[in-house]
Amino acid sequence: MYKSKPIAAKPTFTNEDVTVVIPTIHNVFEDLRPSLQSILACKPAELILVTTHDKRKALDKLVETLGYPCIRVFDTPIANKRLQVCEALPHVRTPITIMADDDVTWPSTLMPWILAPFEDPKMGGVGTNQRVRREWDAPLSDRMWNWLGAAYIERRNFEISATHNMDGGTSCMSGRTGAYRSEILQSHDFLHGFKNEKWRKWILNADDDNFVTRWLVSHQWKTWIQYERECELETTLENGPKFLYQCTRWARSNWRSNWTSLVRERHVWV
Repeated sequence: MYKSKPIAAKPTFTNEDVTVVIPTIHNVFEDLRPSLQSILACKPAELILVTTHDKRKALDKLVETLGYPCIRVFDTPIANKRLQVCEALPHVRTPITIMADDDVTWPSTLMPWILAPFEDPKMGGVGTNQRVRREWDAPLSDRMWNWLGAAYIERRNFEISATHNMDGGTSCMSGRTGAYRSEILQSHDFLHGFKNEKWRKWILNADDDNFVTRWLVSHQWKTWIQYERECELETTLENGPKFLYQCTRWARSNWRSNWTSLVRERHVWV
């Protein structure tokens, strides 16, 4: 039966060993305040935000009002999540890096739970269970779309905890929030591959979480999911017909990554 990894009496890693990296191109940075405050409440050693050149000043203004001593802001010429992440990773100075989306809300109890599996020296990446923010006061049509998103995320919780329990595998480590050993993400080979992955002749911007997952598998690192209320993060999905476009993007991503895993790289067959 599946069980989360327990918190050690004397943990190897604490919040002081964690840097959080968040790429963002949000149009109204003030909307990020609740999310960033929930992350800062977990007291990471540092928070690194990466945006684009044209949005740097607006993000700097928000950071000044957050009152947290260890926040750094970087920028890239264009909006590209992979480039933004690669801009931040070489600046990480802690053994654990958490990559997160800019719309997630963390519980204050998340950090010890997401770090607990790293007591295993072969553990490379750790994720958590998730839930969708419910829109109880929205119009009926919006609540219906909201329910579809919530059901999708809940099903995913069951799936990834079950597959980890069966054989330690997963379809994909979620990009919404995931903790990784910094040595993995900062290696030259990882950064080069992450930045230059192609599908046919096009360099990919999407599918970053799939690349990280496949990298961990191909380099014999373990992964795990902590399915506990204490580390359950909250996220948002589209509450309207745009949700279907989001599903289409997920479907395209899955086809690309599954083909790469099963046919091109073939590490899953070993």
